[in-house]
Amino acid sequence: MNKLISLELKRNSLKSYHIAVAIITVIMLGFLYLLAAIPKMDPTDTDAELFMSYNFIIGLSNVVCMAIFSIMSAVMASKFIVEEYTGKKAILLFSYPIERKKILEAKILMVFSYTAFSMIVCGGFILTVFLGTERLFPLCSDTISFGMIWDGILSLLCCSFIAALLGVISLWFGFMKKSISVTIVASCIIVSVICQIMGMSLFYRPVIISALAVALIIAVLALSNLHYQVKRMEV
Repeated sequence: MNKLISLELKRNSLKSYHIAVAIITVIMLGFLYLLAAIPKMDPTDTDAELFMSYNFIIGLSNVVCMAIFSIMSAVMASKFIVEEYTGKKAILLFSYPIERKKILEAKILMVFSYTAFSMIVCGGFILTVFLGTERLFPLCSDTISFGMIWDGILSLLCCSFIAALLGVISLWFGFMKKSISVTIVASCIIVSVICQIMGMSLFYRPVIISALAVALIIAVLALSNLHYQVKRMEV
């Protein structure tokens, strides 16, 4: 499997996605500071009190980051999987002396791993820089504690894997239609629903874990169906 993934990395350049991750990191760091500064912009606004809590602004940032990386995962899946199994490229893939299932799994694992790992790195960097500067020049009136940091890390890890799993689910829809646009549109719709649910329960850890569990179950079913579709494909 490692050799197959290495071959995929040689065939497909990830440079543009590296640049995208760097841009997302800068934007999300600015977004986090903006959230922290909201109470100072209008101290009389009662709704702004929510943004005085590190748990709230970090949790909201993780959910927004999850949405962005989920859509990026769908874009990658469209490029490296849906497009590869369409037309003459599919003929080339099926000519390899390797089981169809293993080729598909290598491609999905590459996209899944890149999505999860890049979001963890992005979120970890953002969290480190933000909390580091908050200790020196605090914008929030909240107190930095070990429990708050742990909640932020747990939220980041869960959101990272949810983003990668949602990419697999979006791929499922796009692969059925052999359409890049369907993959991306499906991702946007799924992300909108998940973000609404998670956004209303940022402080309730079971909701995040439940979302991760549900996404995992659906992604496993999607992967099983993708195996079946590839096995039955004729070129």
